[in-house]
Amino acid sequence: MPIYEYVCSDCGLKFELLRPFSDSSKKASCPRCQKNAERIISACASFSKNEAGEAIPLAGTGSSCSSCGPTSCNTCGL
Repeated sequence: MPIYEYVCSDCGLKFELLRPFSDSSKKASCPRCQKNAERIISACASFSKNEAGEAIPLAGTGSSCSSCGPTSCNTCGL
């Protein structure tokens, strides 16, 4: 089952839910305040190993902000 990320528009809590794909568009209740939360797009990365056993990025080699690299996002935390 996929993990979906949500953010509560009332209290701002970000949380994850493990739910079937068939439930992906259903509303989610915030675990803190029980208000409806909006599903957000999750950031993800995909890696493989080269012949030397080193991790290499397969996708997402671009960056959404100028201070982050393709394999880390330490400065903005996204």
